[in-house]
Amino acid sequence: MIKLYGIGVSSAVAKVRYALNFLNLKYEWVPISPMARENQTPEYLSISPTGKIPAVDIDGFKLFESNAINRYLAVRYNSSLYPMDAQKRAVIDAWTDYASIHVAHAMGRVIFNRVFAPMSGQKVDEESLRVGLEFLDKYFPVLERQLSGNACLAGSEFSLADINLLAVLDSCEIARISLEKYPSLKKWRLNLKSKPFYQTCYKDYTQYCQEAMSAMASK
Repeated sequence: MIKLYGIGVSSAVAKVRYALNFLNLKYEWVPISPMARENQTPEYLSISPTGKIPAVDIDGFKLFESNAINRYLAVRYNSSLYPMDAQKRAVIDAWTDYASIHVAHAMGRVIFNRVFAPMSGQKVDEESLRVGLEFLDKYFPVLERQLSGNACLAGSEFSLADINLLAVLDSCEIARISLEKYPSLKKWRLNLKSKPFYQTCYKDYTQYCQEAMSAMASK
């Protein structure tokens, strides 16, 4: 039995859902809201000691951190998402780290200042927003070059690196981040968003996210 804990608008949670769907694994979705501090209860901390989402309980094995969860799932179920070949894994890890450490961090600055700060009445940090946009102008061209010569982020085969980046980019529209200057990246993303593993989560992430945030703001 697989239990996945998290909140639907989280890109980190989304990437685990994408992997579970791709692997055709049935799982129980357990909503956990950090805003309501449900991630700080003793029960949840026994699953995720840091209080972070997502976390999973797979037949009693408890694990947190989305990239670690996805690697475990791929290895446990012998998936091509994370092949046994050491060099292939290294390339997948490199592109996963690039998206998680650099792209996601820069996007986080933009998303917070354009979406969450105004929604929660917090002050917008214009300098942080500017830095985030500058970083994206630096990081997106690297992804564009990689995808202009490859069908997938880590080469010719779909992998955990693609799932990770796809989730990282989910918030582009609500954060008003345009990919128009990056045709290969845009085409890659649109193709993956049409796949069943994505469509099973939501037909339109932007609408889903807006509705979810409106519901949270009204509470």
